[in-house]
Amino acid sequence: MLEKFIKLNLKNKITASLGGFMMVFLLLIYFVVVPTINDIKTMGKEIEEQRLDLEKKYIKGQSFRQLNENLKTIEPKLDLLDQIFINKNRELEFVTTLENKANKNKISQKINLGEPRATDNENFKKINIQLATTGDFSGQLKYLLDLESLNYYINMKSLEFYPSGGGKEQGNNQSNDANNNQNNDINLIINADTYWKQN
Repeated sequence: MLEKFIKLNLKNKITASLGGFMMVFLLLIYFVVVPTINDIKTMGKEIEEQRLDLEKKYIKGQSFRQLNENLKTIEPKLDLLDQIFINKNRELEFVTTLENKANKNKISQKINLGEPRATDNENFKKINIQLATTGDFSGQLKYLLDLESLNYYINMKSLEFYPSGGGKEQGNNQSNDANNNQNNDINLIINADTYWKQN
């Protein structure tokens, strides 16, 4: 083959050389450059996938970090949340608390607890409570405010104020101090739901 190449004239030698060079060049492109370009594209896709994966993990990490910080903020308040439910074994403590609030505000009080009713959560029961109180208007309002400030969750459904039975004015305006005190007394009936832990 080399002999045939030597015998060729200059124009044919140049053409054959160019053809051979082109053939080698095309072979290099086909066997070296094209696979390298395919490898680069594959690596680019893998790098993009890794970038997206790292971005998702970073966002999840940020969310987890934020959630962890929120939990640390809320954790001290979880005890307060637990206190809103009345422990079934500490019923006397609850009743005593209500009596103390009534005594503090100088009102008389009668407590009626209903039967436990089921809730969506099996760990808790709902019990209706009726509080019937008698006292002056100021004491009644202070008593209501004290009920609202309790740690226990008392969901008031209705409040009913009405004059005390012995509070009607005498026609002759000859009432003594005791009658004046009775005139200032009002009755209050509170219907509410309370939530009790089963353990």
